[in-house]
Amino acid sequence: MEKPRPRDRQEQVIILEKQPLPRFLVSLFFTLLIWIYSVFVVWFFASALLNTNDRYSGVLKIAFKTSNAEVRTFMLIGVSIFLAFLLYFLFWRTYNKKRFGNKSRRKQPMPVTVDDLEKLELMPLETIKKLQASNYMEFHKNPVRDLEK
Repeated sequence: MEKPRPRDRQEQVIILEKQPLPRFLVSLFFTLLIWIYSVFVVWFFASALLNTNDRYSGVLKIAFKTSNAEVRTFMLIGVSIFLAFLLYFLFWRTYNKKRFGNKSRRKQPMPVTVDDLEKLELMPLETIKKLQASNYMEFHKNPVRDLEK
């Protein structure tokens, strides 16, 4: 059996990858494409919110057949739905705190003892002790008994 590792120690892992040049160029192209798209989306909503009509956002509004008022209404509906869910979850949190208090359910399980393993009746006691004492064991036959169904 493997002993659990201590959880308070953090290891830093640095992963370096060598990319082939065509893959790097393709990923750079798609990354730039997504960034440009994101800027256009933010500008589209910001121009509707600020009620400005420049050439680029105007083209988008013509393409989507919408106006600044409709986009603002859409954003207002989205914010309203967000606030409704936020209030609902705040209410639910308050209800659970009042009903259950500040219970902390996250506890470390108790360590498994040899007696606990023996009560399972899956292995003989000698095998359990050998497994706990050694770092490496090799079995030619499965030491775990089959469970009766």
